[in-house]
Amino acid sequence: MVKNKKQLQQKTKKTNVQKPARKTFFVYYIFIFLIAFVAYANTFKHGYVLDDFSVIKENFVVKQGTAGISTILKTGYRYGYWNSPDNLYRPLPLIMYAIEWQLWPDNPTPGHVINVLLFGLLCVLLFKLLQKLFAGYSVLLPMMATLIFALHPIHTEVVANIKSRDEIMAFLFSIGSILLLLSYSEKKSTLKLISALFIYLLALLSKESAITFLAIIPFLFYFFYDKKKKSAAFLTVFYLIPVLIFFAMRYRAIGNQAHLDETSMVDNLLVAAPDFFTRTATAIKIMGLYLWKLMVPYPLACDYSYNQIKIVSFGDFYVLISLFVYIGLAVIAFLGFKKKSVLSFSVLFYFISMSIYSNLIITIGSSFGERFLFVPSFAFALALAYLITKLFGMLQKEINLNQLFTSKVFLTLLPLFIIYIGITMSRNKDWKSSLSLYEADINKSPESAHMNYYYGLEIMKGKAMENGEVTKPKYLDTAIFYFRRARTIVPSFADAYDQLGLAYFRKNEWDKALAYYDTCLTLAPGKSITYSNMGVIYFQNKQYDKALAAYENAVRFDPKFSDGWMNLGSTYGTLGKYNEAIAAFKKCIEYNPQNAMAYYFIGITYQNLGDPSNASYFLNQAYALNPSLKGKQ
Repeated sequence: MVKNKKQLQQKTKKTNVQKPARKTFFVYYIFIFLIAFVAYANTFKHGYVLDDFSVIKENFVVKQGTAGISTILKTGYRYGYWNSPDNLYRPLPLIMYAIEWQLWPDNPTPGHVINVLLFGLLCVLLFKLLQKLFAGYSVLLPMMATLIFALHPIHTEVVANIKSRDEIMAFLFSIGSILLLLSYSEKKSTLKLISALFIYLLALLSKESAITFLAIIPFLFYFFYDKKKKSAAFLTVFYLIPVLIFFAMRYRAIGNQAHLDETSMVDNLLVAAPDFFTRTATAIKIMGLYLWKLMVPYPLACDYSYNQIKIVSFGDFYVLISLFVYIGLAVIAFLGFKKKSVLSFSVLFYFISMSIYSNLIITIGSSFGERFLFVPSFAFALALAYLITKLFGMLQKEINLNQLFTSKVFLTLLPLFIIYIGITMSRNKDWKSSLSLYEADINKSPESAHMNYYYGLEIMKGKAMENGEVTKPKYLDTAIFYFRRARTIVPSFADAYDQLGLAYFRKNEWDKALAYYDTCLTLAPGKSITYSNMGVIYFQNKQYDKALAAYENAVRFDPKFSDGWMNLGSTYGTLGKYNEAIAAFKKCIEYNPQNAMAYYFIGITYQNLGDPSNASYFLNQAYALNPSLKGKQ
């Protein structure tokens, strides 16, 4: 009898509120899009930041433009930047970056604009999905949930960083696929089912974390559709088709390389945990930090790596608090499951979407990242909007467009929206450049080895140097301070020793530089850039044989290292080995087609060989790329 009563209440909910006119919803869509757009419009003039360099600006495949698309489809995510095995396969964002480079080479502005446009579109689709799921509720619930999501400051790392478009695209395509699937369940159009599966494949090709929606979709049908439509949940079996296609494409491109990619403790502090229990306790503590950042998104930082978050045991206070909270959430999900509670669905959505980043199931390449909350934050937004709307008894109150923004629910959330947009727009400014970002964040994560290392790197590159020359030597000492701090935090941090060597080289203290390079190679024997840096010192000391050996090692360990090939070619040329020099310069061009100096040196070398025809061809190629070289001879 109780069961029938609940069913009657559910049916009543779906007829209490008259569905707003299509024109009204169109106004809502425009409003939501504009809110998201305005919140991030101050990122349009920003530069490349953080991983933008490895994925776009210094990625030789992406810089080939549309010509590199076939290579992108056949290789791992970072193939165009480093020589290490890669267990990530995300071709769709890379294809977009390649097209953008083709249209607007070395111009980050279009990339930032596209990020914001896609984020705005995502927010509109989320509202549309909530509109469908809560068709029997007041429009207040989907609108407030969408606004909380759109304005939440935790998204700044994703929207303000071009590389993190993979997060936006994966979520966008997943929601688009769900909308098409819901439409199919209502109208039985085979085209819509095929489209839903294809769009989901695009989500997987954007970022593999979209696979969590394979578990979310059945719950969505269970919680929000009656028995007649609930059978459509079995349609998710068809979603195995795009999953299998994705894994087939991934295997073809990179094979089974997961075991080859060893995670460093510098990237994921959990690697440093001495045992399983300590590792699990620390992971639980980090999961608590994720919840805290959702509730209090301030301060925000781009890095929380070793040793900013401490490794702890199960006796730690924060571990116990986190464990208690998560057990409480699990109880809410369990108790509300049969009742099809919105809070139960929200908790399950959070658990499922967060599982891939928890480090409890698998160890990923990072211990903590604000970007990992991009999808899970939707559950937080939905739960908060539901609780406040229910508190005021307005879940089923019919309101028009004008009443929406004068309602108690909106006015209650308005201070939160103002705080959110203030933090978001302020945080966006930090993402203007890598230097501005680390300047803003170094005091938020002072014990992070990564933070100190990267801040030192940006000080040396952005303050001490100008056009490749040291103009403000005092900043070299500042950079050295941060490199040493990074080394102190993680004594085995090879990159810190490499940059200490480079800093001392630029201070003309070459013996110290070589000592740091030797230490770096002891810790990381295959580090190509270090061999190349040592080669520069040997070359300038006219120790050409040692320079040659160093450069040969550089390209041996990283055959795609264009600067290494360039330096090797110069050394061969100096030693009078012209044919070897030409071969090395051509390898440089293979991985950096825009290197005018490589074309120029090939032309000069052909002149030395008495081959005017080839000399003229390559010199003209050099002049086309850099006209200022014409007066260099």
